Amino acid sequence: MVSLFSPSKKLSFEEVGKLPVPEYFDDLNIDDYVKAVLEEPDNAELHCYFNFFPESRAEAEYRQAVSKDLCDPDIRNAVNRFIIGVSVSKRYESLSEKTESVQKWKWRLDTIVHFYDAIELFCDAMNTTPPKSKALLDLRQELLQIINEKSVVSLRAQAKEINDEFEKMAWRITISKDRAVMDFEYSDFDYCNEIKSEFLRTEDASETHSFTESPFGDMTVSPLEEFILDQFMKRNRVLFRNLETFCGINRDIITTEILDVIREFRFYLLNLDFLAEMKLKNYPITFAKFSDDREVYLDDCYDIDLANRNSSSNKEVILNDIVKSDNETAIIVTGPNQGGKTTLSRAFGQAAYMSMMGLPVAASVAKLPFFDHIFTLYASMAGNTVEGRLEHELVRVKTLMDQVTKNSLIIFNELFTSVSTVDALSMMRDLLSRLIASGAVCFVVTHTFELAYDSDLYVSLVATVVEDGSYRRTYRLVRKPADGVAYANSIVDKYKLDFDHIKQRLINKR
Repeated sequence: MVSLFSPSKKLSFEEVGKLPVPEYFDDLNIDDYVKAVLEEPDNAELHCYFNFFPESRAEAEYRQAVSKDLCDPDIRNAVNRFIIGVSVSKRYESLSEKTESVQKWKWRLDTIVHFYDAIELFCDAMNTTPPKSKALLDLRQELLQIINEKSVVSLRAQAKEINDEFEKMAWRITISKDRAVMDFEYSDFDYCNEIKSEFLRTEDASETHSFTESPFGDMTVSPLEEFILDQFMKRNRVLFRNLETFCGINRDIITTEILDVIREFRFYLLNLDFLAEMKLKNYPITFAKFSDDREVYLDDCYDIDLANRNSSSNKEVILNDIVKSDNETAIIVTGPNQGGKTTLSRAFGQAAYMSMMGLPVAASVAKLPFFDHIFTLYASMAGNTVEGRLEHELVRVKTLMDQVTKNSLIIFNELFTSVSTVDALSMMRDLLSRLIASGAVCFVVTHTFELAYDSDLYVSLVATVVEDGSYRRTYRLVRKPADGVAYANSIVDKYKLDFDHIKQRLINKR
């Protein structure tokens, strides 16, 4: 059966469940995004699909085509009906396994009828509104082959014949004060309603309730329903015997491959629903275009997890731009603390991840290279000493260097803060030069603004402040040469190291 994630790498749900969660999920708050998407407990099983990554740009575009198809209302409705139809069938199958009463055979019959009807309706809808993605076109073809097989055509005809006989069955129970009478022979015409329409209703008039569906709401069979079934069996022994024989032979209709496709559809729809809600909250959402080189263009990008959390309290999230040409080698982000640098690094990492997965990204315009790996190195708080934190970071650097490829994205956030500024600058220069040589795209958030001067091929983004002496953060990051002034001024302001405060302290000491 076709996979909605890859035209070649077909993994079962069990195999996907064994894939590891990437380390960068925590750094980029993607783990929180996943929790928000899978908010309902019934969706928890889909968590593993967030760890199933494409191996090439072609696979990422294959997924993106599926996402775009599912944005078409007609295709989306058809897929939803398919999911519901198969889910109902699976429900009947599960119920049939939990009872030994005669009802189990009717549930198995319902499983067969609903399952193949769901497939047929989906194929008809895909013919009416043809999808554009290879995945959905191939899926339609495979499902058509299933329902057109001679054995399946014969199976459905037999199931319909038996089911039609059960549909003809009808009964009426008349309940009086001391007894209930079951009647199988009666006219469908309701004479009571005709008579009642001719007379005014009196206080002691009795009421008649008609049910077009079963009055028994629960799917489990009640004692009264068991009694009714027994009466039907006595009157239709041949039909019930045929039902048991037919359903006893035709079992395990719903394949694991079909259930895997249903899960994959649910994964796409849940993500698209969540992102559509963000768009309704006036946050831009768009599909990324994959650049043929190392060009990066993100217009109005933002941290989607932060936007989701802030939207509930009506807090604003500032949109920013990230632009890097093909020949530029790294993006260096500097500026004062709490100025939005880390948030921008997460926004960039999230956009790379979402584009890789074939999902829309949090931006108004997005053009990105295909990244086959994302690595993050955020300032470590591990260890109780400077040496412990540094050792932890160096171990992660070593792991990164062993795995980095020319198609990797590396995001550093305030690395080596446990050592002196001079040492941190020296270490960052050496590390960055090695990574650039590998061809990877590097995004560096650092307090050592001098790093931005090392090459004309570095993009310098600076977190800005209000230029009125208050140094209030704007959370806007603009492309301009790093100068460290805003960062230095914020330190001066924080620790009251300006001229007036120092002068006052000297006076106080006299």
